[in-house]
Amino acid sequence: MAPASAAEPEPGVVAGEVTAPSSKLRAGVVVYLEKVPGPFRPPAEPAVIDQAGMKFVPRVLPVLRGTTVAFRNSDPVRHNVFTPDAEKYNLGTWPTGESRSHTFAKSGVYRQLCNVHPEMEAFVVVLDNPHYVMTDEQGRFTLRGVPPGSYTLKTWSEKLQPGSAAVTVVAGQQAAAKIALVRP
Repeated sequence: MAPASAAEPEPGVVAGEVTAPSSKLRAGVVVYLEKVPGPFRPPAEPAVIDQAGMKFVPRVLPVLRGTTVAFRNSDPVRHNVFTPDAEKYNLGTWPTGESRSHTFAKSGVYRQLCNVHPEMEAFVVVLDNPHYVMTDEQGRFTLRGVPPGSYTLKTWSEKLQPGSAAVTVVAGQQAAAKIALVRP
């Protein structure tokens, strides 16, 4: 691998964990860096949330602002997707095997609901840069390819208050972070 040029320093890594009142709440927390200089292009391929087993899968989907999300219906019944949040939309109702899409132009958390099955709920977390990840079952996370600099590391969880920590990333090195999350 060729060394990075002076104009483009080698990226670093942020690794750590979130703690929570219950070990079950450590998994699936969105961890992201705030205010990373851009611009950033959304992926060409859409992200996918499936409607399968009368659930949205995955329940939480972090994406880069500008990403298109395809909502697929794999159930043998009709489904609908709408959100009452920010970019209010209703994609209508469609049968098995079809998809409908929405492009998320604004950052924020969008609750996804089905007006046919009110027990169904999911969250699309739209972020301003691609430096995000979800925690594993133990609450651990690793963000790779982070440009050197000082950042605020933030969290979003469906059931816990947001958390944050200051982190400084040095070229070619790993920065450690730990964030304690609490119930609302």
